Amino acid sequence: MARFHYTILSRAVPGREEEFIAWYRDRHLADVCRMPGVISGKLFRMDFQRVYELDEAPQWTLMTIYELEGDDPGSIIDSIRAASGSESMPASDALTKAGMIQAAGHLIASAA
Repeated sequence: MARFHYTILSRAVPGREEEFIAWYRDRHLADVCRMPGVISGKLFRMDFQRVYELDEAPQWTLMTIYELEGDDPGSIIDSIRAASGSESMPASDALTKAGMIQAAGHLIASAA
């Protein structure tokens, strides 16, 4: 099976950043990692970002990188999205999806 990295750039509703981070760190990351096809997840606080040729880019605060394993990352991500907001994966209203970016890809080159 192929391995993929699934990256999410997200941010909180203004004024609710610490609540959002606590939910993501203490609950959501583990919930996603229990899903079939999800190997691991890491949560990062954004220290720097630059968006070229886009006047009003969102200022993301968190970057999450999951490692996925399967034939198609889309089906794993669809399963995560389907579970989101359920009893097994409660959502947080401290998250704003406005400007959120989700992308998945597979490794084609590496350097040390």
